Amino acid sequence: MPRGQHQPGSPAHAYMHGSIVHVPSRPARYLGDLVSLVAAVHSHSLRLYPLHGGWSSYQGPGVDGGLDTGASLIIASLETAAPNPETQIASVVTGRVVGRSVMKMGGVALAVVFVILGSSCRENSAAATDDHSNSVGANAATVAARQKFFGAENVDPWRGDVRSDRVIFSWVTNASLAASIRGRIVLLDTYVNRLEVAPPPDETDFRRSPISVQDLIDLHPEAIFLGHGHGDHADNAAYLAKWLNIPIYSTPETCDVMQVDVQRMATDPNTANGGVKIIPNGNPVNCIPLVTRGSVPGTEVVTVNQLKPVAGIIAFKHIHSGTVPTDPDFPFVPVINSSDSRESQIYPVGLCVTPAAPNGLQCGSGNSTLVTPVAGQEDLTTTGFGNIPGSPGGSISLFYEFVLCDGTHFTFVWHNTTGPLKEGVGSDPGLPSPAVGAHLFAIMDSLPDTDIEFGSIVSAGFATNGVRDPVLYQQHIKPQIYVPLHMTNVAELSSSLEFKLTYLETLDAENAAYRPEIRWMVDPNDYLHPMVYDPDDSRWADSDKDQRISKNKVCR
Repeated sequence: MPRGQHQPGSPAHAYMHGSIVHVPSRPARYLGDLVSLVAAVHSHSLRLYPLHGGWSSYQGPGVDGGLDTGASLIIASLETAAPNPETQIASVVTGRVVGRSVMKMGGVALAVVFVILGSSCRENSAAATDDHSNSVGANAATVAARQKFFGAENVDPWRGDVRSDRVIFSWVTNASLAASIRGRIVLLDTYVNRLEVAPPPDETDFRRSPISVQDLIDLHPEAIFLGHGHGDHADNAAYLAKWLNIPIYSTPETCDVMQVDVQRMATDPNTANGGVKIIPNGNPVNCIPLVTRGSVPGTEVVTVNQLKPVAGIIAFKHIHSGTVPTDPDFPFVPVINSSDSRESQIYPVGLCVTPAAPNGLQCGSGNSTLVTPVAGQEDLTTTGFGNIPGSPGGSISLFYEFVLCDGTHFTFVWHNTTGPLKEGVGSDPGLPSPAVGAHLFAIMDSLPDTDIEFGSIVSAGFATNGVRDPVLYQQHIKPQIYVPLHMTNVAELSSSLEFKLTYLETLDAENAAYRPEIRWMVDPNDYLHPMVYDPDDSRWADSDKDQRISKNKVCR
């Protein structure tokens, strides 16, 4: 069980994303629920209804549609002297039987079979059922975390499975996303902007980012994908991979940094939190490099098998955002990169998890000067903001396309940075080179048609070229829907709508040939709001896309 942030003022054993033991409800409590149920039926304050969808349920005073103990009841009519439609049960839930009692009530003999929810407690046609379904049984913390990120209506409340007939995304600040791809859960980046120590469970959470690293652990993703290694993308990655024993996909240079992160955390005395180990040991994390060390962007296009047979993944190195002189051939529309003046009043900075002095409205990062930690603080950041001597991995960037392997072949791309490809300027080998940039655009042209683009709207070069680079990417990706990212770092907090205005004005000024449907997000209000897509919707069907998928063998 992972260790982590100690909540100031709470008992010594209570860690906000730390030493939490999830104890299942005791049978005695189940018996109490059973007695209450029987009493309610006998007094007619609880009504049992016939169901036809495979779910058992009940209604009554103080009942929210299900027992809150993780238990379930089977009620079957044995004999009826006077049939009563209000006590007919048309569905039965299976599981492990641990107790039974037979009662006589009003001429109706009911066998009430008490069941502790097992791995097959019920069938949910919308739950993931393959070997990588991310089912976690009745782990209450994981059920809660998945409901927090993906919506309670999309998560099986007993098993924790996320709907296998949907693709669901949840914004975790900046360019970080939690994604459930037909029930297969992954993290795209692991950074949390303004990561602050959580309040006690019984208090309202007023944090600007109401997300803790423990939430990401409880989510139980099966893999982490990093777009590049800077701290505002890769913080927390090594920590999560250690506790969850899951792979990180990245570049060789960023994998080097991940191993340095492990050693730093393994030797951290964590004195402020009683000496509890931040990670269990110093053994390396499983970090999988997707491209060759020191390669020129675009020279390798690889496929990743992590999500097969559900989805294939295409990845290649592109170029990190950067500043170049103002393009004379592209209309320059300035961005007003400013925060809402009410930020400090609405969201005053609390106790940051990273033991560094806050930087204005932001918490400190891996390149900040660390201070002596207090209870609740730990350093889970990326060493050197992603750059270490001999391995400057921070800006080496990967572009991903995820392709579902069935139905309409729903696709989405994710790039957490948007580079000046027109000039081909960057820190990678072979740059600067306009030819390399043109080749990267050609790779984007050749991809299976993109349904959703999750891409950084913010470039380090916005001061000289506005949002030119995101617009140029889109002319080659041609997504049906565009969802912008990276609105909380480099961009000022709450500046998202300024970037939206500039984006729309730029499309007009350029008379852009391609304009996707935009679904803009504004921080922090759109954090944790599930974005739910039906991958079988006919909107995504495209014969050309199918041919490209067959040609590049991403799903084989």
